Amino acid sequence: MLRSNCYRRLISLSALLLGCLSQPAVSQDFPVKPVRWIIPYSAGASNDVVARLLSQKLSQKWGQPIVIENRAGAGGTIGASLVAHAPADGYTLLMTNPGSNAIQHVLNQQSTYSPRDFTHVVLLGSAPLMLSTRQDFAASNVKQLIALAKANPGALTGGSSGSGGSSHFALELFNRAASVEIRHIPYKGAAPAVADVASGQISLIFTTPASIFALLEANKLKVLGVSSQTRLAAFPNVPTMVEQGVHDFNDKIWFGVSVPAATPQAVVNKLNLDFNDILQGSDIKERFTALGLEVEGGSPEEFSNTINADVARLSQLVKTIKIDAQP
Repeated sequence: MLRSNCYRRLISLSALLLGCLSQPAVSQDFPVKPVRWIIPYSAGASNDVVARLLSQKLSQKWGQPIVIENRAGAGGTIGASLVAHAPADGYTLLMTNPGSNAIQHVLNQQSTYSPRDFTHVVLLGSAPLMLSTRQDFAASNVKQLIALAKANPGALTGGSSGSGGSSHFALELFNRAASVEIRHIPYKGAAPAVADVASGQISLIFTTPASIFALLEANKLKVLGVSSQTRLAAFPNVPTMVEQGVHDFNDKIWFGVSVPAATPQAVVNKLNLDFNDILQGSDIKERFTALGLEVEGGSPEEFSNTINADVARLSQLVKTIKIDAQP
């Protein structure tokens, strides 16, 4: 019996040692096949723009293709759920953002996934939100917009990337801060909402600079204000909300990479190292700045802390702001 127990312990110890030794090998070999990167919003949104920019660099670094898949809908939860239930091998990435990994955890009690279903890899960047309207819209600044909204309660409409998403949350925050009533119109992603703002189907939208960059260059949109503390270097003529008298509206979104929870730590570390390396490139920094984005980077732990802090902040805000999480 003693010999049998010793034998079993030896087998267990050998398996444990082999598992530990295999971790660096997994890291060194990864990836050996194409990697899927799930974007939980439509093509053309800031998440999509950033993913396509970075995937080109990753593909060159790894010698493997990065397949971008846009899985829009339900405030980012459709794409997030897909990744939560994917094989935990590092070959399915999620573009994580407040909608899919912070706001929805606060609002949606019937989600098909939970925060425990993910391991967070790296915070890629952040961006303030810009309030944009079509070029010929009656208001040309935030004060004029507020006056127009108060004179016509419920007449103005604000689009979003989906119910319970970042742009929806920003609209409700603005309604509260400015004491106005702008009706929410949800879309399956920021791109179709932005297109309807430009065509005059809806009045306005809060979204990132990257999501509206092309339409701004084409003079189909104008920006009334930005939610950052100071003006953006890429848009020096756009005043902040604070400059225009809206003092309780200082919001920004972040975006990063997450994987299924049981992904080997060696793979998580490899992903984190490679993403951080790419983010330090001067060309990436210049492109981010031109799009009104800020490069972040850092450790998996730092990214997890960012998400946890946002969940805590949003939980407090939800108690005072009525948000409908249903798509």
